[in-house]
Amino acid sequence: MKAPRIPPRTLAILKPLAEAARREGLPLYAVGGCVRDWLLGRKDVPDLDLVAEGDPAGIAGAAARLLGGKAEAFGAFGTLRVKGEALRADFAAARREEYPEPAALPKVSPAPLERDLFRRDFTINAMALRLEPEGAGELVDPYGGLRDLEAGTLRVLHPASFRDDPTRVFRAARFLCRLGLKPAPGLRAMARESLLRGIAAKLSRHRVAQEFLRILAEDRPEPPLRLLRSWGYLDLVHPRLPVRVRGKSAEERIFSLALALGKKGESFLGSLPVEHAMARRVREALSLCRQKASPRTVLEPEVRSLAALAFPRLPAAALKPLFLKGADLHAAGLTPGPSFSAVLDEAARSQWSGRIASRAQAMKWLSRATC
Repeated sequence: MKAPRIPPRTLAILKPLAEAARREGLPLYAVGGCVRDWLLGRKDVPDLDLVAEGDPAGIAGAAARLLGGKAEAFGAFGTLRVKGEALRADFAAARREEYPEPAALPKVSPAPLERDLFRRDFTINAMALRLEPEGAGELVDPYGGLRDLEAGTLRVLHPASFRDDPTRVFRAARFLCRLGLKPAPGLRAMARESLLRGIAAKLSRHRVAQEFLRILAEDRPEPPLRLLRSWGYLDLVHPRLPVRVRGKSAEERIFSLALALGKKGESFLGSLPVEHAMARRVREALSLCRQKASPRTVLEPEVRSLAALAFPRLPAAALKPLFLKGADLHAAGLTPGPSFSAVLDEAARSQWSGRIASRAQAMKWLSRATC
């Protein structure tokens, strides 16, 4: 396998950051997934993990000036995140992690780079690339990550890895399927042991849901979902969760799963850490599809798209606002009350099904309904 090849656009940002690190006397490294993907020859690597052997705040500030953003604290362990137009960089100090009990969040303390790499999930993500003002420097690979990457093997760093952090099992499914790797001997058994001993069940709902959403963001989420089902881990997300996903965006995929869960879909959606606007749109589309009735008001484009995903052969008028209004019923001699609402509800179902396709047809339908 060739040496890591950093895309020129990324290298143009990393060089001045390495210069800033040199001025502060701090070794700076790219670590984890970006190094792995550069070794694989991938050009589109928008997320960078950068580690300094010391406080990275000054380097993160330099990145913010370069990328036109600002350095913001991220997560519980002092990481600083800088977002640019096409690049995101996370800056952290090298640290060790100790787990007070299985599946708990770790306690962290400063440590040399080699110890920082040992806290990571898999050997292929435990490599670092020294960054110099002149460009890429030495590849630091104390745990055989390059060897495993060349062999197409996914290997944990130590036997207690899935006991310490069972979310790594979800990541294992992602990497095995995305990169076409094979599990190292014993990996499945270690994952199964964490589940059977009840350790994985100790994970908070938020941590499980975060890993699940990362899987939904994969280009092909179904293979890792099937793998997790075979390992028994998909039950941690939802015991009835299907592995067939529809749509391309995370919003479409969440909607398709919630719809497939029927009455449990609302509570499933509520358990996911998604933004409020997305949850609202998904709930509106779920309600619409279950009622199978045209809406009373104009739908947001995203809600229309979700409903069309569930019912791709809907009549053209189905997702338009109800052609009949309350004033039409008044003019026809109806008075507000249960029968008034019942007529509007029936008209909405008829418009959804295609029996009413226009305003003129709606008025004819009303005249027959009130005879």
